[in-house]
Amino acid sequence: MTGGSAPRNVGAVGHVAERRSLRGSILEGRYELGGALGIGGTSVVFEARRLEDDAPVVVKVLRDTFAFNVELIQRLRREIEVARRVAHPGIVPVLDEGMLDDGSPFVVLQRLEGECVARLLRRTGPIAPKHVAAITIRAAAILHAAHSQGYVHRDIKPEHVVLARTADGRLDVRILDFGVCASAHAPVEERESERGRVYGTPAYVSPEQACGNPDVDGRADVFALGTFMFEALTGRAPFIGSNVANLLRRIIREDAPRVGLLLPDLDLRYDTVVARAMARRVDERFPSARSLARALLPLAGDRRETEAEIAHLVRHRSERQDLVATVPDYAVDAA
Repeated sequence: MTGGSAPRNVGAVGHVAERRSLRGSILEGRYELGGALGIGGTSVVFEARRLEDDAPVVVKVLRDTFAFNVELIQRLRREIEVARRVAHPGIVPVLDEGMLDDGSPFVVLQRLEGECVARLLRRTGPIAPKHVAAITIRAAAILHAAHSQGYVHRDIKPEHVVLARTADGRLDVRILDFGVCASAHAPVEERESERGRVYGTPAYVSPEQACGNPDVDGRADVFALGTFMFEALTGRAPFIGSNVANLLRRIIREDAPRVGLLLPDLDLRYDTVVARAMARRVDERFPSARSLARALLPLAGDRRETEAEIAHLVRHRSERQDLVATVPDYAVDAA
């Protein structure tokens, strides 16, 4: 088994050797790069400003080692494709694209202010059940829009769900990183080249992904949403392993633990929804992200009030590390 390197996050340019020379450069006369915000397994993210209006943006480039890697360039273009084809405000817009002086690509993204669910969990511990239901409903709606256009995210996890509070106090939810998504529009040879490999973060992949099956549909993301809910409710991921191979084997062979056994006071309807979302057999899960959202509606209380409560909890800051992993930081051989 081979493994991709996990993202490493940094807070200062001095800690980033990759692409250091880009700081202060002007890209195609339109963007001035500032400091590096973070580095992932295959990409580097810079803060930047758009020269025409001084607007803050984020610029993503491939690391030196991967600057001309055909597969990773294709993945970067896939994220651009998703942002332009899927009309939903929950998907971070790609504002522009271009080429660096060395001929490698760059992508310009909207700069987000907010807090990812992973950081919220680290700060507050397990999230209130009705808040988990409300966040998942919003995330499921975004994924349903993507699925309707033929895209399966394949890497849903708390780091990729970002919460923000709008100027009028409402909750804004975004899903990041479609760089490892499966596309119904992809050529057959691309899908076949993915056979036997696992795309996504191992702790959150579905059993069919863990088997290295490239022909997944939206129910793989439904499984990941179940994993997301489990962790948000309990503060821990449902599956753990001593290494990636062991973890993937457990996901393939074992039923997910019941959240109700860990939280005996939890409304049993949550346990039922999470268990169905995380069913090992694809045909036993909710048939779509939308149907999962519908099952959660009675559990979210008054959604306007619930979402206002969540928005009040959010701490705003630039989501630095969560913008890094556009291209696969995990692409491992299947168990």
